[in-house]
Order: sequence, then C-alpha cells, then structure tokens
Amino acid sequence: MLAPWLLVLLPLLVYLAILAYPLLASIVLSFTEWSGLGQGPSFVGFRNYVELFSRGTILHAVRNNLTWLILSVPVPAVVGFILAYWLREQNRRNTILRSCFYLPMILSNAVLALIWMNVYDPRHGLLREILTFLHLPAPVRSFLTRPGTAIVAIAVAGIWHWIGFPLVIYLAAIQDIPKQLLEAAELDGASRFQQLRHIVIPLVGHATIIVVALGAILSMKVFDLIYLLTGGYYKNDVVGTLIWRIAFEQFKLGKASAVAVVQFLIIAVMVIPYVLLARRQSEVEL
Repeated sequence: MLAPWLLVLLPLLVYLAILAYPLLASIVLSFTEWSGLGQGPSFVGFRNYVELFSRGTILHAVRNNLTWLILSVPVPAVVGFILAYWLREQNRRNTILRSCFYLPMILSNAVLALIWMNVYDPRHGLLREILTFLHLPAPVRSFLTRPGTAIVAIAVAGIWHWIGFPLVIYLAAIQDIPKQLLEAAELDGASRFQQLRHIVIPLVGHATIIVVALGAILSMKVFDLIYLLTGGYYKNDVVGTLIWRIAFEQFKLGKASAVAVVQFLIIAVMVIPYVLLARRQSEVEL
C-alpha cells in the first residue's frame, strides 16, 4: 500500500510547492494590507474585497474581460472550423495554407504587439492605407488610444493570433471522422451541406468544447497583449492588468491578491462545467 504513495510523493510535493502553496498564500494575503516592503502584512478582513466591488474597479475589469471573451472566443472557433473543413484534404496546397494560418500562433505577444501597433498607426499604418485606398475616412487617432475601441482593436489582434489553435483542433477532429460515414451519406443523396450539418458538426462537438473552454479560460488570464498595446491605461484594464497595477504601481499586495482570488473563482466557475461535461462524455463513450 505504501509503494504507490512513494511513487507520487515527489510530483505531489512539487505540486504543493508550485501551485497549492501560492494559492493558499494569496487567499490569506487577500485579507491583509501589505506593501510588500518594510513592516509585514496586517489583517484587515474583507476590506479589500469591499473596496474593489464598491468602487466598481473589479467589475470594470471583468466587463472588459467578458468583452474580450465574446469577441475572441466564438469568432476564432467559427473561422477555425471553416478553415479546417476547407483544408481537410491532404495535399501540398492545403499543407502550405495550414502553415500560413498557424504561423501567427508561434509569434510571441511582444512581436504581435509591435505588428499591430504599426497596423493601427494613424499616420502611416496599414489600416490607414487600406481605408485611404477604399476612399474611406481614416482615423485621426489610433484605436488603441480610445477607451471605447481599444479592447475591440486588441481583440482583433488576439483573434488573428489565436486562429491557428482551433484550426489544428478541428482539423484533427474532422480527419478522425470515418470516411465511410460521409460516403454512405453521399450515396443516400445527402448534399455537402447536409453532411456538414448532420455528420461533421455533431462529431466534432468534443473539439468545440476544448476550443471554447480553453479560449474562455485564457480570456480571463489575458495580460501581456493588453499591457503592451495600451500601456496599462486603467480604462482598458482587464483582471490581469488590474492585478499588475495594484501590486506593482500602487504597492498594495493585499488588494492585488484579492483581485487574483476573484479571478481564480471566475476561472473555476468556467472550468468546473467543462470538466463535468468532458467526464460525462467519456462515460457515454465507455
């Protein structure tokens, strides 16, 4: 009985040291006031949480996260599925196109930010050149500097960056569909659209769960792209940049930990239904 526990002891200790301890420490720290320097933390109860919600600080950041989620999860999922279905056949042209569509995924967010800062440049950016060519009014200011359009503009960059992930996931799921099903449907007179609707889409449902769930989780953890493109301007705060500003600009580690705890709870609410649904599907398949 002791041997199995000895085998998992080292990974368990690593898990507790890297994940469990920081999580518990953050929860405890969220009930304190501490600058991270000098005197140690002092207990303040729920004051950090009350201030965050009473002033609307956390609500504004969560709203921006939800805007990001609405824009950057469904669009890549739909476009990625369409591209995967279009490029499902194995040939040289499709291999090249798959690589082109996946290429943005390998770029770091720092490089991505530099690219899109130049795209949105109001003086000689790519967007201005396209609008000028189409005889449309060009923006006087960059969309990244406007509180009403910054999140949407950054979400466009995020969609371009993220599109390769659902493409790969859906492509693997579509190629895993037995060809006999599609051939039998074609012999029965089913059109290409009917095959897509009644066979392909239902059979890639597990891929949709993965794409949507991971996209939703990552949308709540987004930080670097927002920070690099807007400089951490508070009107464009998401939860990640809010944690950064409170912790490293205001030096309020207790309040920043409270924001991190709220972020953890929101992500947990997203993950638990995904885990339960995946488990239910695995039980059905068994």
